[in-house]
Amino acid sequence: MNLSLKDHLSDAGVAKWIAELGCTNASIPRRNIKVGLAFFDAQMPELSIADAVSFLAAMDLSKPVNRVHLAPGERLIGYRTPTESPFKLFFARRGTAPQTLGVNTTGRGPVHYVVRSPVVALESFTTGANDTWTHGAAGQPVSVTPRARKWYGREFGVLALGGGGQLIVPQSFSHLLVEQRAGPGTR
Repeated sequence: MNLSLKDHLSDAGVAKWIAELGCTNASIPRRNIKVGLAFFDAQMPELSIADAVSFLAAMDLSKPVNRVHLAPGERLIGYRTPTESPFKLFFARRGTAPQTLGVNTTGRGPVHYVVRSPVVALESFTTGANDTWTHGAAGQPVSVTPRARKWYGREFGVLALGGGGQLIVPQSFSHLLVEQRAGPGTR
């Protein structure tokens, strides 16, 4: 199937993404896929199709997906491993529990940010995920999800709960300032 970030422009294009993601072909998921694709097309035109698919697959498409404006002074949080850059794509509003963000929290600590310049972000809710991108701890239960290989490159990972609000902030290094970085296991 030939997918494009411009598929938000037609119902047939959105239908291709519905089929790829295996989600319900209903008005709310269709609207949310359109919003997500329009955001990726306008704000992240170099985003690979594989990444766009994995980002949408990790969203609860039955809940609102919206383009939002973050103003200077707003405070965000991200959960990072000690070796990760603090300036990645995924963030949350302060107060969001890390256990609800669809990532394995083992080895991750909070990084506090303040928005330093206006930026457009994509706000959505996470779905549960098989986190195949974070190294698990010794003895941590591992799950197998064959579909994860297609989206994330690996099928073995740690099941992570979803339900929390998340923000995708393109070029976060230009718009966010790190206020505080704590080690894993701290708040």
